[in-house]
Amino acid sequence: MSRTAAVLRLALGAAVRALWLTRVRYRWLDPGQRIVAERDLWAFEGRRLREASARQGGMLIKLGQFLSTRADVLPEEFTREVGQLQDVVPPVDWVQVDAVLRAAYGPRYVPDVFQSVEETAAAAASLAQVHHARLADGRAVAVKVLRPGIERSVRIDLDAVRIAVSWMVRLTSWGKRFDLLAIWRELRDTTEQELDIYGEADRSRRFAENFKDDPMVGAPQVMHDLTRPGVLVMELVRGIKPDQLEALDAAGIDRQALAKRLIESYMKQWLVDGFFHADPHPGNIFIKPDGAIIYVDFGMMGEMRPQDQTALRELVQGVIEHDLDRAAQGLVDLGFVRPAADLVKLRRALGFLLDRLLGTTFFRASGPEVEAFVREIRDFLYEQPFQIPARYTFLGRALGILSGIVAPLAPGENFVRMLMDGARRYASDATGGTGPRQLLRGVLRRLQEPLQQALRLLAKLDRDDYRIPIDFEPLSREMKAGRSALRALTWVTLGGFAALTAALVGVAMVAVRDVLIVLSVIFFVGAILAQRRA
Repeated sequence: MSRTAAVLRLALGAAVRALWLTRVRYRWLDPGQRIVAERDLWAFEGRRLREASARQGGMLIKLGQFLSTRADVLPEEFTREVGQLQDVVPPVDWVQVDAVLRAAYGPRYVPDVFQSVEETAAAAASLAQVHHARLADGRAVAVKVLRPGIERSVRIDLDAVRIAVSWMVRLTSWGKRFDLLAIWRELRDTTEQELDIYGEADRSRRFAENFKDDPMVGAPQVMHDLTRPGVLVMELVRGIKPDQLEALDAAGIDRQALAKRLIESYMKQWLVDGFFHADPHPGNIFIKPDGAIIYVDFGMMGEMRPQDQTALRELVQGVIEHDLDRAAQGLVDLGFVRPAADLVKLRRALGFLLDRLLGTTFFRASGPEVEAFVREIRDFLYEQPFQIPARYTFLGRALGILSGIVAPLAPGENFVRMLMDGARRYASDATGGTGPRQLLRGVLRRLQEPLQQALRLLAKLDRDDYRIPIDFEPLSREMKAGRSALRALTWVTLGGFAALTAALVGVAMVAVRDVLIVLSVIFFVGAILAQRRA
């Protein structure tokens, strides 16, 4: 009960202070002072959560660590405070670990299963800790043990956090603005995944299988026959962590090549496997003397849908080939932009941003023209806001951590350009070629914009809000009478596009041709009906 009370006190205090700030203090503050006051409050709440988590331990530490990685949706002042929890996880006493091992293997687990088990933890996290050991046959292994009673405390804490989040959503605008319920669901899912020891063993095996043909990337072997509920036994991996720069230099490891290899390994995970390590912090990566990368800890893994992989490859290939049509469509297909967004403005905004990120020549302008275009981008983003679907949370998390690892390994290098260089091989392998399917995709991509423009026009007509900015009263009176005819013309145009597409690709894909012919018939029938209504 004390754990639940601690969480609810945190939430209630935060809600009260947020209400006081937004409903009372705002009246006496100008916009600049409001921003400062909000930042101070976020820092204060982050400090309260950090201190409470350090006292309570367990799931609350996990909560703080998790929130510290969500800089994409939470203010920096908050994430900076709770980020200090990353190193505040003391291990549980050996007596408790010994009890878990006895329950798993019997009272004589030493020497029946292990020759020895080190009592001092080699690593400790919020949900589990690792002890080095040696099997009866002499092999060195790492034994991951869930903290005793962690499943129960996780359930209690998750329920308390859910109640607290519900309060925040109801009582403050912050809860809605930062979608705290979605963040809670993500925390719940990731925590349940990390508590699933057998699932982690299977994920480790799957990851190793994906890289079986690459001697420079791998994972430790899992002893499935020795894995028990709450206990995972795996090959002991030793090496240098990627943030130990002096040790890497002393071992003669090329840091630039290592950074490239890390990025390429993730490009394969994202673009080819669709299954990736979502928590690649330095403690989960070991570098062997030959520069090989060994990933450990597969408690948090992400998986991409095939259609999302295809869209991501389209986006990457569009950037690589300077094809803004393709890149913009990739963003739409990924769900970062609403399908009805203005693709012309989207391409221009994307070109401008890529020019700034990569130093390319997507966008050529200077002086007042740049200022005007920046205003155009601002208005576009306001009207057609970018969004990050929840299913990409793990991908964004891994990308953010990866950038933090790569920066000191390859100082002065452009991280986005390194990503594109690392993606070339996998993007082209997956989407290259000039066969019928590629031709069809190109044709449909070119036709998509005019089709979308026509559909937007139909939507405006049906809403009765079509306007033309010409101040001619006679023309204004004729607009309503001509609306049905214009609708019919639009249907005919759509039908023509569909028929043209069918003719172009008919020889390549008969099934698609038939579908498009049917669509064209539907469009022409629509035109006839529209004419009759007129």
